[in-house]
Parts: sequence; C-alpha cells; structure tokens
Amino acid sequence: MATKIRKKKRRKIFFKLVLIFFICVIIFQLVMIQINISKKQRELNELNQKVSYQTEQNDILKQQINSGITDEYIEKVAREKLNLVSPFERIFVDVTRE
Repeated sequence: MATKIRKKKRRKIFFKLVLIFFICVIIFQLVMIQINISKKQRELNELNQKVSYQTEQNDILKQQINSGITDEYIEKVAREKLNLVSPFERIFVDVTRE
C-alpha cells in the first residue's frame, strides 16, 4: 500500500514539474513574441517616416515640374549638383586655400 501511495505522489510531483516546465516555455515564448512585435513596430515607424519624407520630396518635385523648369534652373542644378560646366568654359581652382 505504501508503495502505491509513493508512486502516486511521485506521479503528481512529476506531472506538476512537467506542467511548470510547459508554463515556463509558454511564458518564454510569449516574451520573445512581444520583443519581436516591439522590434517590428519600431521598424514600421521608421519606414512610415521614410515614406512621408519621400512623399514630401515627390510633392516638391511635382510642383517644380508643374511650374515649368527653366533653362536657368537646369543650369543651376547641373553646376551645383552634377559639377558640370559649359563648353569652352574655364574653371580655376584656388590651390592655396588656407
């Protein structure tokens, strides 16, 4: 009789340990999922900011296109952003900059 009672107690303890183990695993998984959700939410916020910035830039470019691009504007962009020069134009560089 005593051995049966011991076996039942051992089984109860074993099942309690197994249950505690599974609960710990589930809690760990939930924490990991929450961490991933937070990370993805931050990435989504960054991407939304980039999208809004790019949308603003597109609107500016559309306004420039609709207002009509002049030759002066094209020349200005070519000189400042693309470092282009007109044919037969001489560029002097000051090498003694201090």
